Amino acid sequence: MLAKAYEIVTMLAKISLGPPAKGNLFSRRGGENRLLWQKIIFMTDCLFVPARRNFGKFLLPLLFLLLAGSGLAMADTNYSVLNENAITVADPSRVLLISIAHAGNRLVAVGEHGVIVYSDDNGQTWHQAVVPVRVTITSVAFATPLVGWAGADYGLVLHTTDGGLTWTKQIMGAEINQLMVANATQFLATNPNDPKAQMAVRRANILMSAGPDKPILSLVAMSPEVAIAFGAYRLAIATNDGGKTWTDLSLQVADPISHNLYDTAWIGTSLYIAGEAGTVLRSDDQGKTFVLLPTPSENTLFGIFDAGSNIVLAYGVAGAAFESANQGQSWSQVNVPSQSNLTAGITLKSGTILLANEAGNVFLSSDNGKNFHMIPGNQGMGIFGVAQAANGNVVLVGTSGVRVVPLSSLN
Repeated sequence: MLAKAYEIVTMLAKISLGPPAKGNLFSRRGGENRLLWQKIIFMTDCLFVPARRNFGKFLLPLLFLLLAGSGLAMADTNYSVLNENAITVADPSRVLLISIAHAGNRLVAVGEHGVIVYSDDNGQTWHQAVVPVRVTITSVAFATPLVGWAGADYGLVLHTTDGGLTWTKQIMGAEINQLMVANATQFLATNPNDPKAQMAVRRANILMSAGPDKPILSLVAMSPEVAIAFGAYRLAIATNDGGKTWTDLSLQVADPISHNLYDTAWIGTSLYIAGEAGTVLRSDDQGKTFVLLPTPSENTLFGIFDAGSNIVLAYGVAGAAFESANQGQSWSQVNVPSQSNLTAGITLKSGTILLANEAGNVFLSSDNGKNFHMIPGNQGMGIFGVAQAANGNVVLVGTSGVRVVPLSSLN
């Protein structure tokens, strides 16, 4: 009973204040709202996890905070940005960018105010794409050099068939909420006595009532027809027809607390998700179902990737990083000399592993992630995404746009 109460109160706390964007790094909401959200979740975790027997003592103060903050999130909701073209920028290489991906040899990066930029010369020059929205775009992935998807605030998924030059809207938060409610209702209809089905309907109705503002936070593009998008509060949708139709996948993600799902990556033949509060999930059936793995830490994880030889490396808050050599069944902590949040990572073609943080530092490992050292020089911006260009140079994106680091300087 107490576990169910924890699940419900945690979800209500998060939803009442609106979702954070990726790791709270890119939130469009004010600092007071963000701080209150963090305090409520912290209090909820303190209530139920380490001291469950104190439930009654703290419940009323918690609910008071919930109600006090419930009006803050929707005050800045502005759905008009879904129908406004992206802002035009004078220098596409000097805008806040959040994620970067390959479209063949082309590099495509996404960021605030609907800005999507691309480079055909290994990150030296950038051009702005045509985008029909003005929302923050959080993630991007390509299935082929031409076909790709981007995820954004308000549950928006964008699609391109020309390598990222132009984009069209495919699905938005209102439709995702409808899919989720319909899926949960069908689950309950076929399993009327199943507590999981009853909880699924409660969760869907809570999310529907909170509005269509839940952000997409990560994407995986498996083919020109198949893609999966993940987001806030266990949001998960999939398409098998190139985005003509989408289905709710959230009931196939075994995360009863409905955490924010920040990153996803293929490692070996399995698909992994990393998220809030140390959440790690794995799919061994091409993304049809996801099982919850032992958590490496209670720290939120912002990223996950293949560190080579099918070693799973996850990283996140306060410089924490962990690796697993057995598909996430057990974890060991990685030595990274960082106190700041680790926010980007990649395995280079040479096998060297690179991590970067929001303080602008870059760390390298040449021993399969056992130890990292910081390279000299700071990039002068918070780093949110990384890719290796066709010529071997490393392209970083973040708060001040683009930084190109020559491969020769990475030692």
